[in-house]
Amino acid sequence: MNQTNLTAREGIVDGMPIFIGYFPTAIAFGLVCRNAGLFLWESTFSSLAVYGGSSQFLGVNLLVSGAAILEIVLSMALVNLRYAFEGAAVARKLDNVHGLKRFIVGFFTTDEVFSISVLKGKPLGWGYMVGLELTAYTGWVSGTVVGCLVGAMLSDEWQLAVGVTLYAMFSAMWAGEVRKGGARILFVGLCAGLANSALSLGLHVGAGWSFVISMLGATFVGALCDGRTER
Repeated sequence: MNQTNLTAREGIVDGMPIFIGYFPTAIAFGLVCRNAGLFLWESTFSSLAVYGGSSQFLGVNLLVSGAAILEIVLSMALVNLRYAFEGAAVARKLDNVHGLKRFIVGFFTTDEVFSISVLKGKPLGWGYMVGLELTAYTGWVSGTVVGCLVGAMLSDEWQLAVGVTLYAMFSAMWAGEVRKGGARILFVGLCAGLANSALSLGLHVGAGWSFVISMLGATFVGALCDGRTER
């Protein structure tokens, strides 16, 4: 059995950049929740129990649009599906971590935690993963609380302006993907956007179902593009 030399303290140190990145984004989420009429406990519970980042933004927007519970659950599940694969990759590097502890590590695995974990040249022990993941988790939950509390002190106009922050965040994420994938990413994104607009505006399909159908369709188109690129 390979033994890891990574400690909880090293996990905390590695998790601090994630904390710094999560905190302002979570503040934006808390403000969005406040603007949507959610209470502090509801917003905080979402971050505690779901801990899904982009899927939480999606869930709140669908809730405001009047989407059915099934639509919201399916949409968020599709967005979070990648965590199953990321968790499986992290699990392969765990050293002497079994049973419930593996489940806990899987729950707290996010994109950023996954990136740091898989790049580590050593096996990952329980102490290191606790330090890494709880540091990131604390940044997201505490930022949500701060966002809700700050939102309570802002006027309606300032709360509506929070939407600009949300669009800026996703634009930054989109720019990074386009830089890596080029025209293919733009094409797939355009297909998803057009399909969603056609379904919701043209055919008056519910916001949640429009998103689910558009996302699945875009995934199929993206897979076809990847297949042609490999050939």
